[in-house]
Amino acid sequence: MLGLGKSSVQQELDKFFSDKSVSYSKGAFSQQRSKLNPKVFTWLNEQQCSFYYNKASHIRKWKGFRLIGIDGSSLQLPYSKELAKGFGHFETRTENGRKVVLARVSQAYDVLNQISIDAKIKHYRTSELALCESHLPCLGQGDLLIMDRAYAAFWLMSSLVQQQKSFVIRVKANRWKHAKAFLASTQKQQVIEVSPSKKAINRCREKNIPTESLKLRLVRVPIASGEDHILITNLVDHRKYPVKEIRELYRKRWPVEESFKLLKTRAELENLSGKTARAVLQDFNRIILRANLSNILSKTLTKKGIDYCNKKRKNTYQINRTQAYRKTKSIIDQLKQGMDKIIGKISDYAFKLLLQLEIVRPNRSVPRIKRYTARPSNFITYKP
Repeated sequence: MLGLGKSSVQQELDKFFSDKSVSYSKGAFSQQRSKLNPKVFTWLNEQQCSFYYNKASHIRKWKGFRLIGIDGSSLQLPYSKELAKGFGHFETRTENGRKVVLARVSQAYDVLNQISIDAKIKHYRTSELALCESHLPCLGQGDLLIMDRAYAAFWLMSSLVQQQKSFVIRVKANRWKHAKAFLASTQKQQVIEVSPSKKAINRCREKNIPTESLKLRLVRVPIASGEDHILITNLVDHRKYPVKEIRELYRKRWPVEESFKLLKTRAELENLSGKTARAVLQDFNRIILRANLSNILSKTLTKKGIDYCNKKRKNTYQINRTQAYRKTKSIIDQLKQGMDKIIGKISDYAFKLLLQLEIVRPNRSVPRIKRYTARPSNFITYKP
């Protein structure tokens, strides 16, 4: 299942068993996968991430922190009554009210090492805050969470302080009176005492979270449009964490946004292989597992080669992540073979990636254009 791609299930089965005299139908595959618990892929991902962080010598951190970007996105699923009931749907205003099934996905993502620590897929109406809360048990005290405006809630900040976790969150000035007053001033930073509202107190009590005031710090971030963004953090020591570094820290959140782009367009996260809830969970978890595997393998195997190339060249180069993901299929397909075959494929994998390096283009800025269509992004019946 790890090697499934854009081709039909039958085509993938024929390729996988091409060296054997037997063949299996897609119906047989469907019957067998119905017995497979999707949590198997989650467990495997936890094992590979744990091994990587314990053994790898090139783990990147920021002032001793592992930087975790938390963000969510929506996912369009193929239509079936089971998926519509399990994940939610809406009816389009055009196309005779065709029903579109959507799911809400979220990641706790190591932005410096490009590893998905934890990923969830839930009902479309599930809030990003609720999904964020579900990620917290997978994170430790040495993690620094970076989040956008959707996560600026007192109860979440109080929970993070209680768990001794650090955070940097962008806040809406029109929703926070402290941020509004700070935005109207000329200060670059300010330490404040934030007290909970009645609604926040009730939410904290529901979750058994402290309701005491929090000592937090506001930081102004000027942007090119002339508008200022406001960040709030519990890193209140301005000498240890200067304003400039806090500003740069928030910009480091961007890879979690890019990871969703890679998952949807390169890993074909919306190009699913089934129309049951179990199939969706299997596909989602296996794609996260494979994406992490490609990042771990590519970075580990090519680090010395890339360092050598960058010393010899004028510009800085990096691996092509799309090729890194695609080429893991050749390694996965050899898992049923002996160790000698796997080692040979891994060597070939690293060599090809080093031949296809991409130049790093810093400070690129491309306007974000939201393109949403109610038309299906997957056609299971017509896969090649």
